Amino acid sequence: MKKIMIVDDSGFSRNIMKQMVESGGYHAIEAANGAEALELFETEKPDAITMDLLMPDIDGMDVVRKIMEIDADAKIIICSTDKQKYRQDEAKEIRVREFIPKPVNSEKLLNTLKNIL
Repeated sequence: MKKIMIVDDSGFSRNIMKQMVESGGYHAIEAANGAEALELFETEKPDAITMDLLMPDIDGMDVVRKIMEIDADAKIIICSTDKQKYRQDEAKEIRVREFIPKPVNSEKLLNTLKNIL
């Protein structure tokens, strides 16, 4: 079973994303902040990651950059309320697989996971 790491500082958002991911037949692991995400990435080796951008400790885009330094082929999907064009352009530049605005559409997320995995 493929492992998806859900990174979001909102427990409510993580829970909703976990339900979506698990309904698609994936195993979900959760990180509540950027530091936890980096630690779990190293220990759990997830197959894909959903990443919030607006977090209190480390900006999600900075976490993405650090993960990409560790594994340039990491499969990352941004799921954020921050829909500014420069953020989307920045995500493309660092090879994020998809940028899905919140509220996340379950079908869009599961189709994206299916396509990248």
